Amino acid sequence: MNPKKLKEKERRRARVLAEQAWEAASQGNLDLAEKIIRRAVSTQEDNPVLWNDQGEILSLRLKDSEAARSFAAALSLAPTFADPYARLASLRLRQGRFEEALGLQTQAVKYAPENASYAERLLEYQALAGRLPSHDNLPAADAVEPNEISSPESEDDWPQRLETLDWHALANRLTRDGCAAIAGIVDAPTCDGLCGLFDDDRLFSKTVVMDRPEFGQGTYRYFAAPIPNVVDRLRRAFYPHVARIANDWQQLLGESERFPEEWDRFRDRCHDAGQTMPTPILLKYGAGGFNALHRDLRGAVFFPIQLAVVLSPRADSENADTGGFQGGEFLFCDSPQGRKSHRRELALGLGDAVLFCTRDRLVRTGGVVGLQSVKHGASLITAGTRFVLGVPFHEYR
Repeated sequence: MNPKKLKEKERRRARVLAEQAWEAASQGNLDLAEKIIRRAVSTQEDNPVLWNDQGEILSLRLKDSEAARSFAAALSLAPTFADPYARLASLRLRQGRFEEALGLQTQAVKYAPENASYAERLLEYQALAGRLPSHDNLPAADAVEPNEISSPESEDDWPQRLETLDWHALANRLTRDGCAAIAGIVDAPTCDGLCGLFDDDRLFSKTVVMDRPEFGQGTYRYFAAPIPNVVDRLRRAFYPHVARIANDWQQLLGESERFPEEWDRFRDRCHDAGQTMPTPILLKYGAGGFNALHRDLRGAVFFPIQLAVVLSPRADSENADTGGFQGGEFLFCDSPQGRKSHRRELALGLGDAVLFCTRDRLVRTGGVVGLQSVKHGASLITAGTRFVLGVPFHEYR
């Protein structure tokens, strides 16, 4: 079958599946509706209408994070498609995020001015937010700062939450294994908000689309300065703890240099070396994606530990109906690999963090402490989409 006929066949099949999904939804069988609409989307992933339908059904199931990502996918394929703006506005309103709902609904009215229901809903949102229903007061969609993420759980609590962790045990694990997982450190709404930043070109200085077997398959977006506040707060909350661990390593290695206890002072050290580019990165892997084992070697000044946070739910976790990703385990191993080389594989899910050695881990040989080169990566994603926030603590040149 030639490509044109194959594409038409896929389009017809996807349309039939979407009709079946909505029929199931109308009968109250939302579980079946979700399964069918997911098949429809996988059949024709470049169809924004299907992504919008999936968002609606997921919203009915109160799966807000995934619904928001589905609406965002629809808009990335069709930026002037009004309905996803309106649907996402409704979802944000339900979450109490009035300003965001207003901006989104304004976009819906902009792209479908003939739709009276969109205009009526915008007036309702204005009333709920205590605004006058004047055209002059309509908020522009880009009036909301792109580096602000609302969350019902304040990120200002992170320093206090991190203080409650057993850092002695984490330090021992990092020293022994070279990596240490921390479960559920970032709440689901914040993860959702971070995922939602991925398609905002204003936030990024560089995008790398990788599709080479020796490197990986996925899309990596490097944040531009200033990085989003939520990422900056997370980095600042973690840094004092990992700096103490890194300084203990320096002492064990007999090194005189110490890392400053405050992030700002370490940033100044990077800047003095000409390293002024932000390093935090958003990574996105679809089915078939992976990150080949590698070392991070950029910059004369570097911090020996870095942080990564998984922003997507696992489908093979306790919540198997979340529609999350499968595969995609965090990999960490000695380099070069050998029969006795150290290897770790961590199955991390929504909000889970991992601290790991940037280039080398500590080893003891005959009572002497030395360094062993290490690499890290991610195994093959067999289904779904996996978003990850990467936070090195140093900056690049």
